[in-house]
Amino acid sequence: MSSKKKSLPTPLHLLQELSGGLVAHLENACAKAMAEAESILAKLEKERNKAQEKLHKNRIKMQEAATAGKSKAQAKARKSIAELEDLLDALMDRQTQTLQYISDLKRDAQESMNLAEGVNKVREAVSSALNMRNAKPAATKAAAPKAAAAKPAAAAKPAAKAPARRRAPAKPAAAAKPAAKPAAPKPAAKPAAKPAARKPAARKPAAAKPAAAAPAKPAS
Repeated sequence: MSSKKKSLPTPLHLLQELSGGLVAHLENACAKAMAEAESILAKLEKERNKAQEKLHKNRIKMQEAATAGKSKAQAKARKSIAELEDLLDALMDRQTQTLQYISDLKRDAQESMNLAEGVNKVREAVSSALNMRNAKPAATKAAAPKAAAAKPAAAAKPAAKAPARRRAPAKPAAAAKPAAKPAAPKPAAKPAAKPAARKPAARKPAAAKPAAAAPAKPAS
């Protein structure tokens, strides 16, 4: 037996139930009141028709009693006619009141349903909010397999970047180039080369002195 956990009602659920129940209750109440009023009007119409039939019969009886000279039957028929006429007047008044009630009821029901449009908007807004809330867990569940499939690919990217990180120590060698620049004062070496070129020029007069002394020996 699998037992399902019942979700606890939230204020949004309660508002949805209350708004939906209010509109439904209002519609049912208006329909029930209209049906009862129409049923009362139909009963009054039947009673009035019966009273009119009895009134018509009693008038015939009264005429017959008057023709036959039956004073007691004539008085009895006259009394019944008076009662039926009063009953018909009361029935007519009740019918008029019922018709006015039905007219007012239709007007009030229409006005109530127009005002209930605000409640319907509240119910629609709550339903959309609940639908969005229910759609978020479904979206996260659908995104979870994609995220799990994307993790191996994401783990492979650092492995591909690892060789590039090992090559990074070569950058200090490139940074050592500015340190080698002070060791290249080569322009200072050029003046040192000029005295070296002057020394051979100084030896030439020293070689010329023995050449001048050689002819002096035969003269002695």
